[in-house]
Amino acid sequence: MQLSSRQVHLDFHTSEKIPDIAKEFQAGEFAVVAKAAHVNSMTVFARCHHGWVYYDSKKYPELLHPHLTNRNLMMDQVRALHKVGIKAPVYITVQWDYYSATNHPEWLIRKPGGAHEGGAFTEPGFYQSLCVNTGYQEYLKAITTEVIEEVGDDLDGLFFDIVGIRPCWCASCRKEMKERGIDMADEFQVRKFAHFTMSRFKREMTDLIREYNQDCTIFYNAGHVGPALKDSKDSFSHFELESLPSGDWGYQHFPVTARYARKLGKDCMGMTGKFHTAWGDFHSLKNQAALEFECFRMLSYGFACSIGDQLEPWGKLNPATYHLIGNVYGQIEEREPWSRPSVPVVEAAVVTSESMYYEHTMPGDVMGAAQMLEELGLQFDIIDPEMSLDQYRLVILPDSLYVEEDFQKRLEYYVEAGGSVIACGNGGLNDQNKYPDSFGVAFDGIQEEYPDFLIAEGELAKDLYPENEYVIYRQGNCLKTQGAEVLMSAHPPYFKRERDNFCSHLYVPSGKKHEYPVAFQNGNVIVFSHPLFGQYRENAPRWCKTLIKNAIEMLMPNQLVRHNGSSTISVQLLEQPEKKRYILHVLTYIPVRKSATIDTIEERTLVRDLQIVVNTHRAVTGVKVVPEEKPLELKDHTFTIPECDGYAMIELSYA
Repeated sequence: MQLSSRQVHLDFHTSEKIPDIAKEFQAGEFAVVAKAAHVNSMTVFARCHHGWVYYDSKKYPELLHPHLTNRNLMMDQVRALHKVGIKAPVYITVQWDYYSATNHPEWLIRKPGGAHEGGAFTEPGFYQSLCVNTGYQEYLKAITTEVIEEVGDDLDGLFFDIVGIRPCWCASCRKEMKERGIDMADEFQVRKFAHFTMSRFKREMTDLIREYNQDCTIFYNAGHVGPALKDSKDSFSHFELESLPSGDWGYQHFPVTARYARKLGKDCMGMTGKFHTAWGDFHSLKNQAALEFECFRMLSYGFACSIGDQLEPWGKLNPATYHLIGNVYGQIEEREPWSRPSVPVVEAAVVTSESMYYEHTMPGDVMGAAQMLEELGLQFDIIDPEMSLDQYRLVILPDSLYVEEDFQKRLEYYVEAGGSVIACGNGGLNDQNKYPDSFGVAFDGIQEEYPDFLIAEGELAKDLYPENEYVIYRQGNCLKTQGAEVLMSAHPPYFKRERDNFCSHLYVPSGKKHEYPVAFQNGNVIVFSHPLFGQYRENAPRWCKTLIKNAIEMLMPNQLVRHNGSSTISVQLLEQPEKKRYILHVLTYIPVRKSATIDTIEERTLVRDLQIVVNTHRAVTGVKVVPEEKPLELKDHTFTIPECDGYAMIELSYA
């Protein structure tokens, strides 16, 4: 299903303490403002986190917002948008509903001691979460059915919000867990049960919706798309990747979730906000350069775009907001033919250790790997251990990736067939602390005296200062060769820093005593004994990136894309086979930490004479900047972009 490409997600969480709700709403004006901003889809509200509905409910008239001046607000929005060719999916809240939490305490998610999840009712906020394994589920189904019937043939889609895996010890959950023999004192068993009940809820809700409408879009939002959604993906029509630069996300979140979500076989949409900070930041405007970067980055992955806004209580769209959105979406509309539809062109995969039972615990080493590899221009996916390795030239196993025996066997077949592997830290170990045989190394415990001081020597140390010692702060493993060639060694400190054994401020320096191996190569496998990716996530030592860069070049010398620009440049390669062309997306914006709490962008970064080297599978016959249609000279797989002002798309055509 191909999504509308320029969406606004219109929040409307509105207190009953505010009078004259939507008093100034005018349907025609509402639609004209959205249309002028190049919007082609706008999610509108059936039901908000306060628990109120914004349509003329016959089943639950008590839920109609008490000060809503237009009982048909939702339908007037849908019909007005449709008149100007804009789709209008409908929003329904799930686990946050202040009205239900207040009036139905038996539906609240409970902690082991009986307290409810979320803040106290004496504090502001609607975060007292509800359990869908109670009578609340039937209530939700009834409301959903009514919304479907109310919208009728005009229903474009349903967006269910706050649909997360939350362990619960309410009476309903305890009863079913007892019947299933689940140990309720074991938090992980309870979490697995919560994962099961949430997947069941989504499946049953989708089945219900499909009884009425076979074609509308369906999405369940948990604030992150990762392995936790994989086994319920058939309940979704598509994925929307909520990822703001503030809050629990940050600019490094989107590339990780995007590289995994696109492997799930459905169309994807990125979602940011027009807010300077986060949701509910009324009367704020994001810097245009920041919003450009966020939307252009979505496009560079081949994704549709969504910008979050919040309708103010009186019901008018803010002119400044839609001027901002229009400035960005006008550029997106011009460029999207070179992005949608498309397929990513990749050469490598990072295997994530992200759990299928935790939705918001993205491993730091995976985030460090994604950041580092994007800086190196590598074209890569993020996959889970169940996914195929066959399409990749290089597989990267980050620090915390303990694996099952089945994955080790598949890894062995992959290496035998000519695939290359880079493993760091515990990446590739099984629960017996054994690496695959193809690694040619054996685990021999952890390094008790650390940090280690790597000696810059050999091919792996290219671009490092020769023979210098480089400190790796994090604790590494002790590895010994079982046939692998030693690529690099290290010195220990004089002694371990503990109790009254210390030297200087941070750690004990190198004692330059004995050497021991810390990097190995066995054919097309390179193993590092240290958690380099987690180290990079923690404090970004450049020498960690240099080691990985050199390892990649040793195993895969003809990288798909290379450039001579700074590490802040992002390059993504897409292909449109039906049009016989690759599209290289180049982003030069630089996020900056200008405050204590958020990263932002105030201006584009202009880059001149950016040299690009491409080694695509098909022979490129022509290169040009699009949509400007400016031809570029291609010689020996190399071309130069004269000027990139924030964002450039390069079409590489082939016969």
